[in-house]
Amino acid sequence: MLAGLRRIALIYGAIIGGTLVLSLLLGLLAGADPLRSMAVGLYLAGAVLLCGCFIVGVRGPLRGVSKTGDVVPVVGARRVRKATGEERSEASRTSILLFFLGLGLIVLGSLIDPAHRTF
Repeated sequence: MLAGLRRIALIYGAIIGGTLVLSLLLGLLAGADPLRSMAVGLYLAGAVLLCGCFIVGVRGPLRGVSKTGDVVPVVGARRVRKATGEERSEASRTSILLFFLGLGLIVLGSLIDPAHRTF
């Protein structure tokens, strides 16, 4: 459990760091305020994670199966099977994780955004 939390923290840190560096560089190229450009970058990254939360969360109870028995998207699959309880539970947990990570990025962006006061 601890190793998994450490990996999630490293991935989340890399997402935050990469977003901040990329948005800072794009902001400097555009001549924008650095803090504002980093805040907008965090808003966008948070929105992407929230969209991922929605996409993962609305998967139906069916899974596609290929000729070889691998799980594939339902569209274009040879046959369709009902998802196991573990698959549905994993989709729910992943959706919840993406929701909180995306929300965290949006809150972090609002804390550093100079255009709007959080408190």
